[in-house]
Amino acid sequence: MTPVVLAGAGPGDPDLLTLRTEAALAAARLVVADPALVPLATAFAPRAEVVAAGLDPEATASTLAESDGPAVRLYRGDPWLHPAYAAEAAALAAGRVATEAIPGPPVETALAGAAGLALHHRPVSVTLTLGSLDAGADDGARTLACEVPDVALAPAGRPCAAVIDGAIHRNGTTGPGLLVVGEVAR
Repeated sequence: MTPVVLAGAGPGDPDLLTLRTEAALAAARLVVADPALVPLATAFAPRAEVVAAGLDPEATASTLAESDGPAVRLYRGDPWLHPAYAAEAAALAAGRVATEAIPGPPVETALAGAAGLALHHRPVSVTLTLGSLDAGADDGARTLACEVPDVALAPAGRPCAAVIDGAIHRNGTTGPGLLVVGEVAR
């Protein structure tokens, strides 16, 4: 049996797909994709049935396991950083379904890089946070990068930059985007 491929698609930019992910999608009979990635999956997997992943990891794993041909689970970002990956991989393993993981660019670094914002300047460390700025937003020794529902949630007293639609915004901006907090945002 062909292993289920658990692949990362970065932020959904087709230019950031790895060649391995492109090949897996081209060979797939079934693709279960994060809802934002359904158009991308449809474009790269023209012979596959493409469905949006739901909120239940066990149901997603069951759908993948029941495929009658090569199957791909397409994650936004890198699979290992995706909130559903661990539960879905565990459910597939419990069902004795072999998997192959293919990394993808983390959304936070890909969006910052596309906007021209370098996240790492030695000796400053970078923390990618998943959905919350609580992990040290007041620590001046770190740079935080986090996708947030509203960039206006930026912590006061630290340099901040918001990346929305590929452009850097310094202040007075609202809406969903990537928030970079720390000295690299100056």
